[in-house]
Amino acid sequence: MGDHRHHEGHSEKHIQPPQGQNFPEPSNGECKIGGGHHYPHHHHHHHTHGNEGEAIQGTGLPPINTALDIHRLPLRGHTPPLTDKSQRHHHHHQQQHHQHRHQHHDRDHDHQHDFLDDRIHNRKGAESAIIHLTKKHGLDLDGVRAKALEKDLEHIATSLSYSMMAERVHLDPHAMVGDAPTFQVHRARIRSLDFRQIIQDFEILGNQYGPPADHLTEAGRSRYISAAFNHIVSWFRLMIYNRPENFIASDSPKKNGLRNYFKCFGGCTILVLDIRLNLGIGKDRLNYIAQLIAELESCNLGNEKQGFSVPIVGILCDGSSFEYFSYDGYSKSFSRGLLVAKSTPGSTAIARVTLPPITQATGVEYIRALRPLCESFYFLLLKGFLAGLEAYIRRARDYGAGDGTRNYGSEAEWELALAKAVFARNKSVEAGETAIEGNVQAAEKIAEEARMLLEERYVGAQRF
Repeated sequence: MGDHRHHEGHSEKHIQPPQGQNFPEPSNGECKIGGGHHYPHHHHHHHTHGNEGEAIQGTGLPPINTALDIHRLPLRGHTPPLTDKSQRHHHHHQQQHHQHRHQHHDRDHDHQHDFLDDRIHNRKGAESAIIHLTKKHGLDLDGVRAKALEKDLEHIATSLSYSMMAERVHLDPHAMVGDAPTFQVHRARIRSLDFRQIIQDFEILGNQYGPPADHLTEAGRSRYISAAFNHIVSWFRLMIYNRPENFIASDSPKKNGLRNYFKCFGGCTILVLDIRLNLGIGKDRLNYIAQLIAELESCNLGNEKQGFSVPIVGILCDGSSFEYFSYDGYSKSFSRGLLVAKSTPGSTAIARVTLPPITQATGVEYIRALRPLCESFYFLLLKGFLAGLEAYIRRARDYGAGDGTRNYGSEAEWELALAKAVFARNKSVEAGETAIEGNVQAAEKIAEEARMLLEERYVGAQRF
């Protein structure tokens, strides 16, 4: 309601006008009397204003306005709620009570921190305090640590920057990822028969949705990109599956993107595909990398809750450019992947795999650029699958044959499945290098052997 300053120039008491008298309203539809906040649809009420600007209902009926101007009616959704004075007073009292309680809680929280800071002066004292509190209250240290990490990630999810995340993974924010350690990404050969099926998927999606650049949403780009990994993921027979979702919640769509989480045996996240509209080369790219680090850190926390500790691969892409990264939760390190032609030192290394515009490149040019992308993705899935198998072996070793809810299998069975998967990975990489050297026929034969090993690994491990 209005205050006393708005009453300057007005008499302290307004006189009730005759019932038939009309007062012109301002052109903007706002009532200036008493400084009150009124809307056009309230002006048909017959009222005066008190000293505090409140509306006072008059006696007698208001005049009937037969000339209703529909253009002066409030738009739908703009009509203010009708509340009386007692409701407003109650709402104001509730707000004051909530604010007082919040301030009181903050003072107590700060007082507790000051109390602890006055008595804990070093690391040894902090450890002693934690041990004492753990014994006294029966605290679960792993649970406390997980809650602390969750609160930390919730805090940074809405205000991510590369400088913030770089320090969490021991990198120099000013180096712009240039100081990150690197790992090799190889081309795991895909048989020509399988690759033709992938090309057919791209053609079908291209005819259905058009070029990737025409899609201005991450969901549209994701439909097209899915052709690159749909067939490859199916080769693992649900031992790896894809789950699209957002791991870290954010009110800003620009901070969410669209992500695909590839999980091993239904639980352990091994690879995250983060899809953006445009990676760029400057600050936007660094912020996307920062958000990917936060995603991988959050996935690592989820893995640890299930008893797994594995490096997680992250792919940052926009439909035409792809960059590879890896996060190790044990060492809290973040590294870049470089696509290499061969395992020998000095081989050409590519930090970003790029597809040419599908509307400008010929079919042969596009296929030549598409094969390295698909084969590098196949290699990263094999890499992640091996890490997942090793994690399950450690879990089987810790829990034995079962923990009462699930059969983890014997350690020997897991070791056999791991050995076959290692051979499949090595054979696929060998086939890829053989094809690069020009011996495609020999490469096809080696790639066939690799697929057979992958099938044998599946038969040996599927019951787990």
